[in-house]
Amino acid sequence: MSRLEEILSLVKHVPPFPKVAQRVAEMLNDPEVSATALAEVIQYDQVITANVLKICNAAYFGLPRKVSSLDEALVIVGHDTLKNIIITSSSARFYKGAAGEGYKLDQGELWKHSIAVGIMAKELVRYIKGVDQGSAFTAGLLHDIGKRFLSSFVADDFQKIMIKVVQDGCSFVEAEKELLGTSHAELGGMIMRQWDFPKEIELAISQHHDQDALDKDHLTAIVALANALVISMGIGVGADGLAVKIQGEGLEKFGITPMQLELCMASLLMEIDRAQELFHI
Repeated sequence: MSRLEEILSLVKHVPPFPKVAQRVAEMLNDPEVSATALAEVIQYDQVITANVLKICNAAYFGLPRKVSSLDEALVIVGHDTLKNIIITSSSARFYKGAAGEGYKLDQGELWKHSIAVGIMAKELVRYIKGVDQGSAFTAGLLHDIGKRFLSSFVADDFQKIMIKVVQDGCSFVEAEKELLGTSHAELGGMIMRQWDFPKEIELAISQHHDQDALDKDHLTAIVALANALVISMGIGVGADGLAVKIQGEGLEKFGITPMQLELCMASLLMEIDRAQELFHI
Protein backbone atom coordinates (compact mmCIF):
# COMPACT_ATOMS: atom_id res chain seq x y z
CA MET A 1 0.00 0.00 0.00
CA SER A 2 1.40 3.43 -1.00
CA ARG A 3 1.59 6.36 1.42
CA LEU A 4 -1.34 8.05 -0.31
CA GLU A 5 -3.44 4.87 -0.23
CA GLU A 6 -2.65 4.50 3.46
CA ILE A 7 -3.73 8.11 4.11
CA LEU A 8 -6.94 7.78 2.10
CA SER A 9 -7.75 4.55 3.92
CA LEU A 10 -7.39 6.45 7.19
CA VAL A 11 -9.99 9.02 6.07
CA LYS A 12 -12.61 6.28 5.78
CA HIS A 13 -12.18 5.57 9.50
CA VAL A 14 -12.30 9.17 10.73
CA PRO A 15 -14.88 9.39 13.56
CA PRO A 16 -18.12 11.09 12.45
CA PHE A 17 -18.85 14.70 13.33
CA PRO A 18 -21.83 14.87 15.74
CA LYS A 19 -25.00 14.93 13.63
CA VAL A 20 -26.85 16.89 16.30
CA ALA A 21 -24.27 19.69 16.06
CA GLN A 22 -24.67 19.90 12.29
CA ARG A 23 -28.47 19.82 12.50
CA VAL A 24 -28.52 22.64 15.06
CA ALA A 25 -26.10 24.69 12.93
CA GLU A 26 -28.50 24.31 9.99
CA MET A 27 -31.49 25.31 12.15
CA LEU A 28 -29.65 28.40 13.35
CA ASN A 29 -29.54 29.70 9.79
CA ASP A 30 -33.20 30.53 10.35
CA PRO A 31 -33.31 33.65 12.57
CA GLU A 32 -36.89 32.78 13.56
CA VAL A 33 -36.07 29.35 14.99
CA SER A 34 -37.22 29.06 18.60
CA ALA A 35 -35.23 28.03 21.67
CA THR A 36 -37.77 25.27 22.23
CA ALA A 37 -37.20 23.79 18.76
CA LEU A 38 -33.43 23.93 19.27
CA ALA A 39 -33.69 22.34 22.71
CA GLU A 40 -35.73 19.47 21.28
CA VAL A 41 -32.81 18.56 19.01
CA ILE A 42 -29.91 19.37 21.35
CA GLN A 43 -31.33 17.32 24.23
CA TYR A 44 -30.55 14.10 22.33
CA ASP A 45 -26.81 14.78 22.60
CA GLN A 46 -25.79 14.69 26.26
CA VAL A 47 -22.29 16.02 25.60
CA ILE A 48 -23.50 19.11 23.71
CA THR A 49 -26.22 19.73 26.32
CA ALA A 50 -23.66 19.53 29.14
CA ASN A 51 -21.27 21.86 27.29
CA VAL A 52 -23.95 24.49 26.60
CA LEU A 53 -25.01 24.53 30.26
CA LYS A 54 -21.41 24.52 31.52
CA ILE A 55 -20.42 27.40 29.26
CA CYS A 56 -23.52 29.44 30.12
CA ASN A 57 -22.59 29.08 33.79
CA ALA A 58 -18.99 30.18 33.23
CA ALA A 59 -17.84 33.39 34.89
CA TYR A 60 -17.62 34.98 31.43
CA PHE A 61 -21.41 35.41 31.25
CA GLY A 62 -21.57 36.78 34.80
CA LEU A 63 -25.03 35.39 35.52
CA PRO A 64 -26.43 35.96 39.03
CA ARG A 65 -27.57 32.34 39.33
CA LYS A 66 -26.91 28.92 37.83
CA VAL A 67 -28.72 27.99 34.63
CA SER A 68 -30.08 24.44 34.74
CA SER A 69 -32.55 24.48 31.84
CA LEU A 70 -31.44 24.06 28.23
CA ASP A 71 -34.27 26.33 27.03
CA GLU A 72 -33.13 29.08 29.38
CA ALA A 73 -29.50 28.66 28.33
CA LEU A 74 -30.40 29.03 24.66
CA VAL A 75 -32.24 32.28 25.31
CA ILE A 76 -29.28 33.69 27.26
CA VAL A 77 -26.49 33.02 24.77
CA GLY A 78 -28.29 33.95 21.53
CA HIS A 79 -28.09 32.28 18.12
CA ASP A 80 -24.61 33.35 16.99
CA THR A 81 -22.89 32.44 20.25
CA LEU A 82 -24.80 29.17 20.45
CA LYS A 83 -23.66 28.14 16.98
CA ASN A 84 -20.04 28.88 17.87
CA ILE A 85 -20.32 27.02 21.20
CA ILE A 86 -21.76 23.91 19.56
CA ILE A 87 -19.31 23.77 16.64
CA THR A 88 -16.34 24.50 18.93
CA SER A 89 -17.24 22.04 21.67
CA SER A 90 -18.05 19.35 19.08
CA SER A 91 -14.68 19.91 17.37
CA ALA A 92 -12.60 19.88 20.55
CA ARG A 93 -12.13 16.12 20.71
CA PHE A 94 -10.41 16.11 17.33
CA TYR A 95 -7.76 18.58 18.48
CA LYS A 96 -6.93 17.32 21.97
CA GLY A 97 -3.57 15.85 22.95
CA ALA A 98 -0.64 15.86 20.56
CA ALA A 99 -2.81 16.49 17.48
CA GLY A 100 -0.21 18.67 15.73
CA GLU A 101 2.95 16.98 16.96
CA GLY A 102 4.11 16.04 13.46
CA TYR A 103 4.04 19.76 12.56
CA LYS A 104 6.19 20.67 15.58
CA LEU A 105 3.22 22.11 17.46
CA ASP A 106 3.17 21.63 21.22
CA GLN A 107 0.15 20.12 22.91
CA GLY A 108 -2.85 22.42 22.60
CA GLU A 109 -1.25 24.71 19.99
CA LEU A 110 -3.18 23.33 17.02
CA TRP A 111 -6.44 23.79 18.97
CA LYS A 112 -5.57 27.36 19.96
CA HIS A 113 -4.49 28.21 16.40
CA SER A 114 -7.71 26.77 14.98
CA ILE A 115 -9.91 28.77 17.34
CA ALA A 116 -7.87 31.91 16.59
CA VAL A 117 -8.36 31.46 12.84
CA GLY A 118 -12.09 30.95 13.40
CA ILE A 119 -12.28 34.19 15.38
CA MET A 120 -10.17 36.13 12.86
CA ALA A 121 -12.27 34.80 9.96
CA LYS A 122 -15.40 36.02 11.74
CA GLU A 123 -13.81 39.45 12.21
CA LEU A 124 -12.84 39.71 8.53
CA VAL A 125 -16.47 39.26 7.46
CA ARG A 126 -16.92 42.95 8.37
CA TYR A 127 -14.65 43.89 5.45
CA ILE A 128 -15.15 41.01 3.01
CA LYS A 129 -18.83 40.83 2.16
CA GLY A 130 -21.00 37.95 1.04
CA VAL A 131 -20.12 35.53 3.85
CA ASP A 132 -22.03 34.99 7.09
CA GLN A 133 -20.08 34.98 10.35
CA GLY A 134 -21.17 31.47 11.29
CA SER A 135 -19.75 29.91 8.11
CA ALA A 136 -16.55 31.96 8.44
CA PHE A 137 -16.04 30.85 12.04
CA THR A 138 -16.76 27.19 11.24
CA ALA A 139 -14.46 27.08 8.21
CA GLY A 140 -11.72 28.87 10.15
CA LEU A 141 -12.08 26.57 13.13
CA LEU A 142 -11.86 23.43 11.00
CA HIS A 143 -9.36 24.66 8.38
CA ASP A 144 -6.50 22.54 9.76
CA ILE A 145 -8.51 19.42 10.66
CA GLY A 146 -6.41 17.54 8.09
CA LYS A 147 -3.33 18.07 10.29
CA ARG A 148 -4.98 16.04 13.03
CA PHE A 149 -4.98 12.97 10.79
CA LEU A 150 -1.88 13.64 8.67
CA SER A 151 0.38 14.48 11.62
CA SER A 152 1.97 11.05 12.04
CA PHE A 153 2.70 10.77 8.29
CA VAL A 154 4.35 14.21 8.31
CA ALA A 155 6.42 13.21 11.34
CA ASP A 156 7.74 10.16 9.47
CA ASP A 157 8.85 12.23 6.47
CA PHE A 158 9.56 15.51 8.27
CA GLN A 159 13.24 15.74 7.32
CA LYS A 160 12.49 15.10 3.63
CA ILE A 161 9.76 17.74 3.66
CA MET A 162 12.01 20.37 5.26
CA ILE A 163 14.88 19.60 2.89
CA LYS A 164 12.55 20.13 -0.06
CA VAL A 165 11.26 23.41 1.41
CA VAL A 166 14.83 24.71 1.76
CA GLN A 167 16.25 23.38 -1.50
CA ASP A 168 13.28 24.19 -3.76
CA GLY A 169 12.11 27.34 -1.99
CA CYS A 170 8.56 25.98 -1.90
CA SER A 171 5.99 26.16 0.88
CA PHE A 172 5.67 23.42 3.47
CA VAL A 173 2.26 22.45 2.12
CA GLU A 174 3.64 22.10 -1.43
CA ALA A 175 6.42 19.81 -0.19
CA GLU A 176 3.91 17.91 1.94
CA LYS A 177 1.71 17.25 -1.10
CA GLU A 178 4.56 16.15 -3.34
CA LEU A 179 6.07 13.72 -0.83
CA LEU A 180 2.86 12.33 0.70
CA GLY A 181 0.55 12.56 -2.30
CA THR A 182 -1.83 14.98 -0.58
CA SER A 183 -1.71 17.99 1.74
CA HIS A 184 -3.39 18.58 5.07
CA ALA A 185 -5.64 21.13 3.32
CA GLU A 186 -6.81 18.63 0.69
CA LEU A 187 -7.26 15.96 3.35
CA GLY A 188 -9.32 18.42 5.38
CA GLY A 189 -11.60 18.94 2.37
CA MET A 190 -12.07 15.16 2.06
CA ILE A 191 -13.02 14.96 5.74
CA MET A 192 -15.54 17.80 5.31
CA ARG A 193 -17.11 15.88 2.44
CA GLN A 194 -17.31 12.74 4.54
CA TRP A 195 -18.90 14.74 7.36
CA ASP A 196 -21.48 16.24 4.95
CA PHE A 197 -20.51 19.85 5.58
CA PRO A 198 -21.63 22.46 3.01
CA LYS A 199 -19.64 22.49 -0.22
CA GLU A 200 -18.44 26.08 0.35
CA ILE A 201 -16.83 25.06 3.65
CA GLU A 202 -15.26 21.97 2.07
CA LEU A 203 -13.72 24.14 -0.68
CA ALA A 204 -12.53 26.85 1.73
CA ILE A 205 -10.69 24.24 3.78
CA SER A 206 -9.22 22.30 0.87
CA GLN A 207 -8.06 25.49 -0.91
CA HIS A 208 -6.90 27.69 1.97
CA HIS A 209 -3.23 27.19 1.00
CA ASP A 210 -3.72 27.61 -2.77
CA GLN A 211 -1.56 30.36 -4.24
CA ASP A 212 -4.66 31.95 -5.77
CA ALA A 213 -6.85 31.46 -2.68
CA LEU A 214 -7.44 35.21 -2.39
CA ASP A 215 -8.95 35.23 -5.89
CA LYS A 216 -11.38 32.39 -5.17
CA ASP A 217 -14.79 32.74 -3.49
CA HIS A 218 -14.89 35.05 -0.48
CA LEU A 219 -15.10 32.30 2.16
CA THR A 220 -11.92 30.67 0.83
CA ALA A 221 -10.19 34.07 0.74
CA ILE A 222 -11.26 34.83 4.32
CA VAL A 223 -9.93 31.52 5.66
CA ALA A 224 -6.64 31.86 3.78
CA LEU A 225 -6.15 35.43 4.97
CA ALA A 226 -7.23 34.68 8.55
CA ASN A 227 -4.74 31.80 8.70
CA ALA A 228 -1.89 33.99 7.43
CA LEU A 229 -2.72 36.79 9.86
CA VAL A 230 -2.95 34.48 12.88
CA ILE A 231 0.40 32.95 11.98
CA SER A 232 1.88 36.45 11.66
CA MET A 233 0.70 37.06 15.26
CA GLY A 234 2.68 34.01 16.38
CA ILE A 235 -0.32 31.85 17.29
CA GLY A 236 0.24 28.23 16.31
CA VAL A 237 3.36 28.76 14.22
CA GLY A 238 4.46 25.21 13.53
CA ALA A 239 7.05 24.05 11.02
CA ASP A 240 4.77 24.81 8.08
CA GLY A 241 3.79 28.27 9.33
CA LEU A 242 7.23 29.61 8.59
CA ALA A 243 6.72 28.93 4.88
CA VAL A 244 3.19 30.29 4.34
CA LYS A 245 3.21 32.40 1.17
CA ILE A 246 -0.04 34.36 1.53
CA GLN A 247 0.55 37.33 3.82
CA GLY A 248 -0.38 41.01 3.74
CA GLU A 249 -1.33 41.10 0.06
CA GLY A 250 -4.87 40.17 1.03
CA LEU A 251 -5.24 43.31 3.13
CA GLU A 252 -4.62 45.51 0.11
CA LYS A 253 -6.83 43.38 -2.15
CA PHE A 254 -9.85 43.81 0.12
CA GLY A 255 -9.08 47.37 1.15
CA ILE A 256 -8.44 46.54 4.80
CA THR A 257 -6.56 49.43 6.38
CA PRO A 258 -3.84 49.07 9.04
CA MET A 259 -6.24 50.53 11.62
CA GLN A 260 -8.95 48.01 10.70
CA LEU A 261 -6.38 45.21 10.96
CA GLU A 262 -5.38 46.42 14.42
CA LEU A 263 -9.04 46.31 15.47
CA CYS A 264 -9.34 42.73 14.19
CA MET A 265 -6.21 41.70 16.07
CA ALA A 266 -7.36 43.40 19.28
CA SER A 267 -10.75 41.65 19.04
CA LEU A 268 -8.99 38.35 18.42
CA LEU A 269 -6.79 38.69 21.50
CA MET A 270 -9.79 39.52 23.68
CA GLU A 271 -11.85 36.63 22.32
CA ILE A 272 -8.96 34.18 22.68
CA ASP A 273 -8.81 35.05 26.38
CA ARG A 274 -12.54 34.35 26.66
CA ALA A 275 -12.20 31.11 24.69
CA GLN A 276 -9.43 29.93 27.01
CA GLU A 277 -11.84 30.33 29.91
CA LEU A 278 -14.81 28.76 28.14
CA PHE A 279 -13.09 25.87 26.38
CA HIS A 280 -10.05 25.32 28.61
CA ILE A 281 -7.52 25.82 25.83
